[in-house]
Amino acid sequence: MKLRVQKDEILPLLAAMANIANRRPVQPILSHLLLRSTGRGLQLVASDGEIQLRGELELSVEEGGQTAIPARKLYDICRTLADGSEILLHKNGERLTVRSGSARFTLPTLPAQDFPIMEERAARISGNCDGEDFQRALAAASTAMAHNDTRYFLNGVFVEIGEQKMRLVATDGHRLARVEIAFAHSSDAEPYHGILPRKTVLELLRIVGSGDIAWSFDEQGCRMQQGSQEFASRLVDANYPDYRRVIPVGQFTQCIIDRPTLKTALQQIDVIASDKNPVCTLHFQPENLVLRSRNEEQEEGEISVPAALHGDATEIAFNTRYLLDAQNIFASDELLIQVRDSASSALIRTQESDNPLYIVMPIRL
Repeated sequence: MKLRVQKDEILPLLAAMANIANRRPVQPILSHLLLRSTGRGLQLVASDGEIQLRGELELSVEEGGQTAIPARKLYDICRTLADGSEILLHKNGERLTVRSGSARFTLPTLPAQDFPIMEERAARISGNCDGEDFQRALAAASTAMAHNDTRYFLNGVFVEIGEQKMRLVATDGHRLARVEIAFAHSSDAEPYHGILPRKTVLELLRIVGSGDIAWSFDEQGCRMQQGSQEFASRLVDANYPDYRRVIPVGQFTQCIIDRPTLKTALQQIDVIASDKNPVCTLHFQPENLVLRSRNEEQEEGEISVPAALHGDATEIAFNTRYLLDAQNIFASDELLIQVRDSASSALIRTQESDNPLYIVMPIRL
């Protein structure tokens, strides 16, 4: 195999591949990157056994072939080369030579046929969505995603598809985020649901860009195609809890407040909040929302911001960081906070829509 490629063209793809390749794999081949020539140029594939990224570059191939090389090492070599430089990749025997200018590197290879390609299964449902919409929705929902929870099904994002919509939901047991986007699919398709693993979520946030995304979902995995990139992932083999049961319903005290003002107040009060237990008490009053916090050193803070209250005055304690995270999933300048009492969850949305929707549980003092 012999070909030439520009650093600026291959480096972004190598960076994405290096993130996926396993640095300490059970199978050594999973720390490698599959390179193979095609009729249009060069195809690259990386996998950790659970997720897989495939990309393609259009270029002239001098000699065809395929091989598997250390993903991180190739990325690090190319990263240090001069911007705008041309890179020559030449496989001779069981070694790959990387040349650029006066620099020359030689890397051992593994047989390309040993590289595990994820099986493509028949789709249960397929459709399309906008890349930027999906990226924003996934970023918003994942703010509530658990990390290293023993309830492993919470370490990911729940996906529901139906009625020309994709709904993304995440919860860590203390808060919940739900976001919907348009998803064009066959009108006779059965509703679908599955759980995207945490690593899948993080990789999708890195690689998804603008432009249309083509999706296919089956019982065990999903596959996404955007431009020349194809991403595949296994799904979490578990049942997600019925998140609808934790969405508060009934009569609420409603607080309408300016989001940037509230965000600033939360950032200020967070200076006082304890690092180990960042608690902020919200006092809902007829014309103001008062934020109070106190830490172990007996330091105290109080901030009052204008707000319109509809209902009874009340006070509820929350995790300050969870309230701050909520500010980042909304684009509207105005928020609607709905509460019942000090023992009930707060529901945060806009006046116009419950999409996005954010729920945070109170802290009992």
